[in-house]
Amino acid sequence: MCSPGSRKIDWYHMENKDAHRQANRLMIEKFKRESPVNDTPEQKLIRLTVEHPQYRQGYSFSSYSQGWFVSDVGMKMSNAMISNQMVAVDCEMVLCEDGREGVVRVGAVDRNLKVILNEFVKPDKAIVDYRTTITGVTAEDVKNATLSLVDILLKMSFYLFIFLRDHIFTCMFVQAKLRPYLSMGTILVGHSLNHDLEVMKIDHPIVIDTSLVFKFPNAGKFRRPSLNTLCMAMLGYEVQKTGVSHHCVHDAAAAMKLVLALIENRVDTTIRLTKEMLEDEKSRFFLHRIPHYLPSKELEQVLAREFHSREFQIDVKPAKTQGGYYCAIVIFRSSKEAIRAFENISGSQERDSLGLPQKLISGPAASFYVRKMTRD
Repeated sequence: MCSPGSRKIDWYHMENKDAHRQANRLMIEKFKRESPVNDTPEQKLIRLTVEHPQYRQGYSFSSYSQGWFVSDVGMKMSNAMISNQMVAVDCEMVLCEDGREGVVRVGAVDRNLKVILNEFVKPDKAIVDYRTTITGVTAEDVKNATLSLVDILLKMSFYLFIFLRDHIFTCMFVQAKLRPYLSMGTILVGHSLNHDLEVMKIDHPIVIDTSLVFKFPNAGKFRRPSLNTLCMAMLGYEVQKTGVSHHCVHDAAAAMKLVLALIENRVDTTIRLTKEMLEDEKSRFFLHRIPHYLPSKELEQVLAREFHSREFQIDVKPAKTQGGYYCAIVIFRSSKEAIRAFENISGSQERDSLGLPQKLISGPAASFYVRKMTRD
């Protein structure tokens, strides 16, 4: 049972977070109303992010919940987005027993691509799927994670101390490492950065999200390019090769390189798809409306039966709400294998709201959609 003193701290902390959230929201709204004429290159990219139609949905966090760190940058800065300091962040995530994601590794680099964070951390929930083929993280990595109470105590501030009694150690270490940058108004950079911030429980308003900044030609704003597609188009290399697990530091560095290419080289934000990039897009499927009660292992078995093949990789994206639908990306070694697998799916072809071909897989276990990433 908490003492009256600790309850008073909790109440103060909740009010404090609410004030920070409100100040941050007002700072972004003020920035959006201002003329973009005098924007710095960094501010132009922040503007592209916060004015994107999908920004509000992706970055409206439940940060009033326990364990969240809410940046106080809106309380401190008289002028919105004046800093040009940038930190790129990426996380490797596992699937936990409650159907949600848990962060197990965090990588971060600064504007000079210097690694400032590369840590394994222990989720506060039981792990049901390490996704080793995607994350590269094993049970042994998590078991040997260096995160300890002593580490946290050495790095935490009073703000973080009030959570000690609840043993919320997973995100506190990461929050403590990143907090000095956030309080200075540092710009956080990443690809689909909202997912990383959510698992780290960090609410910071000044962001550049490369999945919102770049766009395909003649495509709707809701079709977002992958990090791999952007790297091939803008940087000339693959950051995520088929059959090779991800590395959060490499992905964070790739996002930073993309932003630096826009700032320093003034490259266009519209992607010109090459033959190789189209091949990469054609070798992937997007699976959606997968019911929460279908485990990823069973999903893999269902797909193997429908595709008549086991030569593919699955990257599962857990549901945003507990008990909701989840989605996944299926990656084949080539577009030919993907085309053959799609043809093998029983059922008639239809098109989704974006006009992309998809098929419904319907069976005794569950029903869900398999959609191509490109038009035929």
